[in-house]
Amino acid sequence: AMVAKAQAMAKAMVDATAQAVPTATPVPPSPTPTTTPIPPTPIYTPSKPYVFEVLDKHPTIECLNENMDVFINVFGLYVISNQLSEPGRAMHTANILAEYIDNDMNGAPDDDAVLNHLIEQNYVVPVWTMDIRKQFWEDARGTFCEDNISMAASLYDDDDWAIGGIKYTGTFDANLEEVWHVVSRGWYAAYPEYFGNSFDTESILAQAMDIARGGKFYDTPSEYPAGAWYKYSDESCTYSCQISEYFYWAVMANIGALDTSITNKCYPDKDEWNICTKSELEAKDKKIYDLLNNKGFNLPTNIPTGGYKSGRWE
Repeated sequence: AMVAKAQAMAKAMVDATAQAVPTATPVPPSPTPTTTPIPPTPIYTPSKPYVFEVLDKHPTIECLNENMDVFINVFGLYVISNQLSEPGRAMHTANILAEYIDNDMNGAPDDDAVLNHLIEQNYVVPVWTMDIRKQFWEDARGTFCEDNISMAASLYDDDDWAIGGIKYTGTFDANLEEVWHVVSRGWYAAYPEYFGNSFDTESILAQAMDIARGGKFYDTPSEYPAGAWYKYSDESCTYSCQISEYFYWAVMANIGALDTSITNKCYPDKDEWNICTKSELEAKDKKIYDLLNNKGFNLPTNIPTGGYKSGRWE
C-alpha cells in the first residue's frame, strides 16, 4: 500500500509540472527574401576572319600596282593596301566588305545590281597611310587611275579598328562606316527612285532626310530647325554628302550597331544623331524605317564583325 501511494504522489507531481509549463505559440518561419536575378554579362568570342586570297598585283589595272602591293578580291571588288600598313587590317576590311555584300552569308551577293555598279565603276577600298595616299595620287596623274578609279572612303591605321567585332571589343569600328560609304554608292545608282542622293532627286531616301533635318537644304544650315533629329554640322558637306551620312546612321541604327549596350558611338543627347536602336528608329524616323525594312530590298540586317562565313552571327 505504501508503494502504491508513493507512485501516485510521483505521478501527481509530474502532471503538475507538465501543467505549469506554458504552451508556446508556434511562430511561422521568416520568409526568405527574394532578389531580382542579375543577368550575366554576355561574353563574346572574337569573330575569325575568312582568309581571302591576297595578290601582290592587280590583275587588270596596272597603275594601281605603282604604290599598292596588297589586293584582296571580294566578289569582284578589291580592297587595296600596302605591306607597310598594319598587317591583318586589309583582311579585316575585306571581311567587312564581304559581310555587307553578302549579309546573310549564303555565298551569293544580296543584290547583284548594287554590286555590278561598284564593279563597273572600278570602286576600290584603300587601307593605307596618309603618306601612301598622297604618293598614290601624285603617281596616278596622267594614268588610267586618275579618272577611272573610284574611291568613296579610305581606312587608316589610326582609325578605330574593332578586330573581332564591336561586341567583342566594346568599341566602334570605323570599317562599319567607311566600307558602308562605298557600298552605298551602289544603292544610290541601282535604285535612284528609292535611294537617289542628288539635291534634285525626290527619292524616298532624300525625302526622309529632309524630314529628319527639318527642311531641304543644299548647304549645311548654321542652325537646324527645332525638332530636327539629324543635324550634321560640317559646312563642307553639301546635299549628297549629307545623304551619305544620314544613310549610314540610319542603317547602323537599323542593324543594332549603335546600341548603347555595345559601344558609346551613340547616346541620347548626341547632337548629330541620337537614334540608337531599331525600335527608336521606327518610332522617330518612320519614313527611313519603312524604306529600310518594308520595301523588299536586301539591305543589311546583321552587324558585320570581320568574320565573314564564320558560321554564325554574334
